[in-house]
Amino acid sequence: MWKPSRRYVIAVLLLTLAGCVVVRATREPPPPPFLFGTLETLPEHAATEAAHGIRVAMLEADWGSYEPADGRFDDAYAQRLRERIASYRAAGMRVTLGLGLHYTPAWLLRDPGSRLVDQHGNRSAGLNLVFSRRMREKAARYLSRLDRDLDLSSFWALRLTSGAQPEVLYPPGGSYWAFDPGAQNGPDRPPGVAPNPLPGWRPGDRSVPVTEIRTWADWYVHSLAGVVTWQIDLLSGLGFTGYFQVLTPGAGSKPFTYARDIAEYLPDGITGVGAVWHVFYAALPANPRLIAYVSSMADEPGQPHLCDPGDREVPLTDPRVSGWPATRWLTRVAAGHGFGLSGENPGLDFPARLNGHYRDTSPRGMMAAGVQEMASCGFQGFYWAHDQQLWDRRPWNGTGAFERYADLIAKVNAGRE
Repeated sequence: MWKPSRRYVIAVLLLTLAGCVVVRATREPPPPPFLFGTLETLPEHAATEAAHGIRVAMLEADWGSYEPADGRFDDAYAQRLRERIASYRAAGMRVTLGLGLHYTPAWLLRDPGSRLVDQHGNRSAGLNLVFSRRMREKAARYLSRLDRDLDLSSFWALRLTSGAQPEVLYPPGGSYWAFDPGAQNGPDRPPGVAPNPLPGWRPGDRSVPVTEIRTWADWYVHSLAGVVTWQIDLLSGLGFTGYFQVLTPGAGSKPFTYARDIAEYLPDGITGVGAVWHVFYAALPANPRLIAYVSSMADEPGQPHLCDPGDREVPLTDPRVSGWPATRWLTRVAAGHGFGLSGENPGLDFPARLNGHYRDTSPRGMMAAGVQEMASCGFQGFYWAHDQQLWDRRPWNGTGAFERYADLIAKVNAGRE
């Protein structure tokens, strides 16, 4: 009977062990942890929060405080921002910066050409960065100073808005804000903004074919996207290499609603604020660092609408999407362009009708529902709005909010750390 030599046995054992190593090496690595943060993070709680899984801090700059007079910047204000940032980083946190363009200096808003104008002749409360080259030049100077003082390349993410609003929207009210001189193809129209295809035309005017109304509506939404593209180009030129969070709230006008509004010659409504996300995101440049940021997660009380693995195969015009809330709809839109995803819940009193949902400590409350949406839709992470409310112990504000958030983080990231 043949007996294997000692050398043969050793060789077989080595091959077997090598095979085990190969099998072990080809296993799927655990998914990375979800990145949890808060809005307007309080420096005094940064270390405690970081120790309990809150790894991202966020603060917002205020342009009006930073540049209280034309060309004069407040060094003391910049130093206060640097101190807050240093406290976050000392706790081991990544830092997200809100650029604060919507906190426009009063001196700039006194400029007669600083505001958007709608078809009724109303002037916006906020700044016109969509159609005004001069206003973009003022904003670019501020952002360059922000970079000089804070080093934008050191931030993990930057939050992008329209300048007129704290999110990427035209002003509220539902009218159409494309009637200032720049929007009507005047000399102040910024480079890169396409000419108005129907200068002089106003919503409701049925003297032109519906096909031309669709062209005008697309131009209107694309112009809003152009503010984001301009910021991405400018900030990248300043050396920023982190994530761009494009703040987009609500489900907006889905394809059926958008088509109906066009057929009706654009009555005042949700399309007027530019929230036509399937058109808007299609107009943005391909960029792996661009994050479609849902700023209204879990905004339907008791209804955590989770994503389904098959959502990406559902056509944008499919009737099933009509009932999808913001998180699920924007996830589907972003997936078609390869953008990443993140988001936040509505803050306390934004609006007040959701306060009961905000304070709900059950698995159907806003905090738990937001985390469930994040996980099911494959988000990069989630920010709780706002940090202050995590530490507010008054009974009517929801006691133990920090403990609940920390517990949810530990559970959802179990095995991912």
